This record gives sequence, C-alpha cells and structure tokens, in this order.
Amino acid sequence: MFSSIILIFTSCAPATVSNQPCSYSAVSKNYQVNSSTAKSCLDFVWPLQGEVVNNFGANVNHTSNKGINIKAKSQDIVVASESGRAVFADYITGWGKTLIIKHANNFYTVYANLDDIKVREGFLVKRGEPVGRIARLVPDKGGVLHFEIRKKHLADNPLRYLKVN
Repeated sequence: MFSSIILIFTSCAPATVSNQPCSYSAVSKNYQVNSSTAKSCLDFVWPLQGEVVNNFGANVNHTSNKGINIKAKSQDIVVASESGRAVFADYITGWGKTLIIKHANNFYTVYANLDDIKVREGFLVKRGEPVGRIARLVPDKGGVLHFEIRKKHLADNPLRYLKVN
C-alpha cells in the first residue's frame, strides 16, 4: 500500500506552462492547467480551523515534518483544500487513515490522522467539500490533522499556499 503512495508521488509528469487560467475538462475528467504558476491558478483553503502545532520542517518524532500539524477537536470535519480527484484513501501505518487528492498542475494534498474518509479513490471533490473527520487520539481531548501540499512528489510548506484567515 505504501509503495502505491510512492508511485503516486514519483510518476507525475511535468506541468504545462502558458498564460491561460485553469480549467476542468468534463469530457476527460482530468484537470487541465494552463498557468505560468500553479499558485496563481490554485486557491488552497484551510482544511480545518485550528492552531498549527508543528510547522513544516519541524522535528516531529525524530523526523522532519513534510507538512503542518493542525490541532483540532475530535470529530472535527476536514474539507478539501482545493478541488481535485481522490487518488488514495486508505490506512497507512503511522499516519492512520489518509486521503490524498490530486489537483491541477500536479499538486497533491495529503490529509492524515482521519477517523473516517468520506470519499473514495477516483471521486471528484470540490474545494471546501467535507472529506473526512479528525481521529480521536484521546477521548474528549481532540486530535491533530497532518496536512501536506506537494508539488509533483516534493513536499512544500503549506503555509505558502493557504489563504490567510
């Protein structure tokens, strides 16, 4: 299962570059990107409201954090940060239930430590649509969402892309 995630992040083709805005092709059901920068094309929103307790690059459990960890209440709703297609929705050891969504321009978002995932692989999701709930780590104490934004297969700091609240 983990090897399929590696395959997802290593098999991405380079992005197309021109001066046209993003568009969605309903015929092919694939995102078409015609933008000089994905940041100007994509409009990432926070997957949930909460305090960032571990920043990108921070040492978390003796490992460099490839995303951000957002403190949440148990069972808080997690929403899609941007529109895209679910490409992975399953359990990963150490991450718990995890959802990966592919977006335009070979961007991916990763949502880990979910109690349940509301979409299946292949489903199209819209920005702001509920995609899961936060897991209960300790009863009535809340949990943490691990959230990543990846350009192709490389992790990037999500705070560079998320809208200011």
